[in-house]
Amino acid sequence: MITLTAKTKLNTQKLKQKTEQANFRSLGHAGGAIRLTAKRSIRKRKKPSQPGSPPHTQTGSLKRSIRYEVNKAIPDVVIGPVNEIAGRIWNLHEHGGVAKKRRLLKPHKFNAGDFGPIRVKQQAYNTKFARIRLKSAGQAARATRLVEQENDRRRSDGPRRYPKRPFMKPALDINRSRLPTFWHNSVR
Repeated sequence: MITLTAKTKLNTQKLKQKTEQANFRSLGHAGGAIRLTAKRSIRKRKKPSQPGSPPHTQTGSLKRSIRYEVNKAIPDVVIGPVNEIAGRIWNLHEHGGVAKKRRLLKPHKFNAGDFGPIRVKQQAYNTKFARIRLKSAGQAARATRLVEQENDRRRSDGPRRYPKRPFMKPALDINRSRLPTFWHNSVR
């Protein structure tokens, strides 16, 4: 008969470090999967989507603005559109709600030679402006009127109501069953 003895030593500090690394890596994979699902749910269309379905984007800026960030200090991940790029309107699309009135433009009397606004494109729901050097007194007068008209339009518009058009919560729900697999056998 053979008798064997073994001694083991548990290095808790190394185990904790490996667990934190695996958690950080797994959170990144989970954030990336949810982000990709959300991006794929948003379609590039000219008309708005039906309430209850993911929003449409005309330029694709919403799709490009969805990011995820893993915080190592507090192990968590934040996924969603970046406000600096997409604006705060996407929060209204996700949860529904009422937007505040739009900010008024600063009243200004333009002169020839100044840089001022001109109307580039006008549709029923969207007006685009560009700033150019105003060459004549007529252009300067039109620019002054354009600012006044835009302010009048913004004053007369009531608060905008947005129905729910969620895109982040459905992406999380789709990936919810996959989330445990990102942590499975992750500590090495």
